[in-house]
Amino acid sequence: MTEPIDSQYDETPLPEPEMVDEDGDGVGDPSDDNGKDLSHLVPETEVAWDVPPSFNNDPQDMSGGGGDEPPPEEVAEPSGDLRADLGALRTAEKAMLVEARALVDKYEETRALVAAVKGTVFGQGATDAYERGGDNSNSMSYDPQEGKSVANPFAATGEAFAAEMNPAMERALLKVGSTIEKLGEYIALLNHSGQIYAEADRKSRFPAPPGKA
Repeated sequence: MTEPIDSQYDETPLPEPEMVDEDGDGVGDPSDDNGKDLSHLVPETEVAWDVPPSFNNDPQDMSGGGGDEPPPEEVAEPSGDLRADLGALRTAEKAMLVEARALVDKYEETRALVAAVKGTVFGQGATDAYERGGDNSNSMSYDPQEGKSVANPFAATGEAFAAEMNPAMERALLKVGSTIEKLGEYIALLNHSGQIYAEADRKSRFPAPPGKA
C-alpha cells in the first residue's frame, strides 16, 4: 500500500470524516440524502435591479409582519442632528450590485452545468462497444452481440458514487444560492435605508411658532 504523501504546504490537514457504520459491516452507511433528487431545492438567482430605485421614492414597509393587529402607536421623540452621506451610500450600493451580477452569472453557469451532466458525469450508465472475445476458428461466425454495447465495469461504481455526490452538490448549490439571495436582501435594505434618510429630510420642519399669549 502506498504511504500517505506529506504535503509541503499544509502541515495540519483536515482529519478524515468519521465513518458511520451502524450495521458493522466495515462499509460506510449511505447518507440520509443518498439517491435523492434535491434539484427542487436549488434556487435560481437574478439581479432584479439594472438601476437601483431612487432615494426620493417613499420607503416601503419591509417588516414582512402579518396579522390584523395594528402596530402600537409610538410617540416620536425630538431628534438630534442627523447627517447621512447618500452619495457614498449609492456608490457602495452600485459597487455591490456589480459584484452581485458577477456572482449570479457564475452561480447560474455552475447550476446549469450540474443539472446538465449530473446523470452521466460520474460514469453512470457508461457502456463499451462489444468486442468478440478470443481468436479461434469460429471468430468469423455470426455473433448476435456484434455491434451492440455492454455495460462498462465501472458503471455500477459510478451509480453508487453519484447517489451520494449529486445530492451533496445540490445542497452545496442551495447554500451558495441562498447566500447570494441574502446579499440581494442586504442591498435592498441599504437602498431602503437611503430612502428613509431622504424621507426624514423631506419631512423635517421647524416647529410651528408658539401661539399668542
